[in-house]
Amino acid sequence: MASETTTTRGSCLCGKIQYEITGKLDNNNMCWCNSCRKVTGSVAMANTWCMKENFKLLQGEDSLKIYFDRSCDSGGCIERGFCNSCGSTMISENREKFPGAYIVPMGSLEIDPSTSDWAPKAEYYVKRKSAWIKTPDNTTKYPELF
Repeated sequence: MASETTTTRGSCLCGKIQYEITGKLDNNNMCWCNSCRKVTGSVAMANTWCMKENFKLLQGEDSLKIYFDRSCDSGGCIERGFCNSCGSTMISENREKFPGAYIVPMGSLEIDPSTSDWAPKAEYYVKRKSAWIKTPDNTTKYPELF
């Protein structure tokens, strides 16, 4: 019996950039670092990581621009992709810490957060997490990146 392959699509706010990820979204995390907070304009960034071979850009390569973020708490450089039309945070890459993988913001996925089984398995930089925010007790919590 062949197993069913899961495909999840995603896009930027204006729809110029569209992508799909093949495989189960199970490398989900929250990052509370200063850089992720700034890029999202929020208290944290919810991400899923996928291997590059499981990611396919369907359209919008000309709209995907890269900002080389060297302000990361980890001391590395994250290549942060964003849409040059609507400004949406899109795929990012940390070649030093996570070679061969893309960091994909959960908010760009075409899933309904109220009904999907997406949940973080890990949290990074919890030393910066706001005390009023509650996350699942069973996540692995790292004071910094690792």
